[in-house]
Amino acid sequence: MARGAAWMVLFRLIDRSIGVVSTTVLARLLIPADFGLVAMAMSVIAIVELATAFSFEMALIQKADPLAEHFNTAWTLNILMALGGAVATAALAYPAASFYGDPRLVPVMFVIGAAWFVSGFENTGIAHFRRDMNFSADFRWMASRRLIGFVVTMVAAVAFRSYWALVIGSATGRLTGVVMSYLMHPYRPRFALKGSRELFSFSGWMLVGNIANAALSRLPQIYVGRVFGAQSLGAYSVGSEIAQLAHTELVAPINRAMFPGYSRLAQDPEAFRRVCIDATAAILLIVLPASTAIAMLAEPIVRVLLGAQWHGAVPIIQILAFSGAVSAVNSNNTSAYLALGKPYLSVLILVTRLFVFVVAVIALGSGHGVAIVAYAELAASFGCLAVSLPILLKSLDLGVAQYVSSLWRPLVASAVGAAAVHGFVNAAGGDGFAGAVGQLAAGLAVGAVVYPLMLWGLWRLSGRPAGVEVMIGTRVAAALKKTLGRAG
Repeated sequence: MARGAAWMVLFRLIDRSIGVVSTTVLARLLIPADFGLVAMAMSVIAIVELATAFSFEMALIQKADPLAEHFNTAWTLNILMALGGAVATAALAYPAASFYGDPRLVPVMFVIGAAWFVSGFENTGIAHFRRDMNFSADFRWMASRRLIGFVVTMVAAVAFRSYWALVIGSATGRLTGVVMSYLMHPYRPRFALKGSRELFSFSGWMLVGNIANAALSRLPQIYVGRVFGAQSLGAYSVGSEIAQLAHTELVAPINRAMFPGYSRLAQDPEAFRRVCIDATAAILLIVLPASTAIAMLAEPIVRVLLGAQWHGAVPIIQILAFSGAVSAVNSNNTSAYLALGKPYLSVLILVTRLFVFVVAVIALGSGHGVAIVAYAELAASFGCLAVSLPILLKSLDLGVAQYVSSLWRPLVASAVGAAAVHGFVNAAGGDGFAGAVGQLAAGLAVGAVVYPLMLWGLWRLSGRPAGVEVMIGTRVAAALKKTLGRAG
């Protein structure tokens, strides 16, 4: 699971790097209207995709001993869903073109719809990559699809200098995924619907969860835009993206590795409990210092990356960074529920979070500015945890003391590290861009020293338990030894 998490984080870094390069190059080859046209099409298609997001591959991974009929049924259902999505996309092409007043949307949506249909034929055999914990193969499959799509997009942009480069690149990525799925895995699915009931009993809840998750991600921005206007929405959107970096860039790919690992342990309660505690501790050990650093250094981060005119994003980053840390624990709990074959629990948690957010927004009102919405998101995260954690402990027959035993050290070490960074940055001061760079560099250096030292000290005071610190320390020491050996 640790190796799988490393592979998934590596892919995320590569994917992000490609995205930055792609945007930088395309911004010079295309005009903003080209991006806007494709965004118009995708805003409509995203709704259709959400209605077909059953995530059948998750059911294949979770199932203890899936048969060929389950893989064949998942493949058949994916084709049917893709066909329905393609037809709906084509049917909405003319209404969307009329709504936006741009007839170019019609052929764009036709092409994207056709590529969507073809993507439904993706080989369900690649679910074995995650089932068998073969994350290097999963990495190669995802990376090849991303890289080929990127190259084709660049070539098309140079050749056509129009929005068709974006459309062709997107379609190529989907088609590459289909071709590579058959080249990389020998399984050959057939048309079948025999296992539909079993798959829908799990994937039906996944659909509801995906819809609730989409509502959670969009509702705060919709509310901010409606109540506070475009300028506040811009600050909130950018601030939220920065604040959630630790969650989106680390926890999300880690959870991709956690879920199949948990699924393999679902029949072994003792091992499941042990791994769940260690995984949560590992996530906290990584995410908490990253999130607290983002919160403590929000002001110099904004001044360096965005400029002084984005000062309104600072409180948003400070609040939502902590919300992201809490969400990291909730997402790990969700992976555990899914692995135990209880997807309805993950839906319950999401609905709880959505309910708490709405209640918090109504209770706090709009008289205190846009930060109220961020506080509502933070309250929703803690409300979600207050429901999620007791359910997890009961599901695993796990005591509170046993669960907290490995988690308190990252919590305390992060709090001390955050206090040290905050105090040092405030004492350092500094105006302008150069001062912000100095604050940022100094704050990161202080945190990088204080946090691991504090964590090590707490581990020794605890009697040197065989927790996640030992596992990570052993792996780091082995990697350093190997690197030094090569250098020697």
